[in-house]
Amino acid sequence: MKHDEFVAITVQGRQGHVAGRPSVMPSFGTNSNVMCYLEDIYVYLRARADGALPRVRLDKREDKPQAAKDAEKTCLGE
Repeated sequence: MKHDEFVAITVQGRQGHVAGRPSVMPSFGTNSNVMCYLEDIYVYLRARADGALPRVRLDKREDKPQAAKDAEKTCLGE
C-alpha cells in the first residue's frame, strides 16, 4: 500500500467486504496515540510487508534521541 493510501485509510477509516463479509477499519484520525506515530507505524508495516523485518519479537531498542522525545511530548500534548 502506498503511503498516501495508508494515511487516508488510517485517518478516515474504511468499510468494505472481504470474502462476502463486511469489513470495517475504524478511523484513527483523532487518536493521538496513532497519529503521533503514524510515520513509524507505516515504516514498520512496510518493512514487514517487504520482508526486511522478520516476524519475531525485537530486542530492546536504543533510547530515542532527545529531539524525538521532545517531538513526541509536543504531539501528545504533554
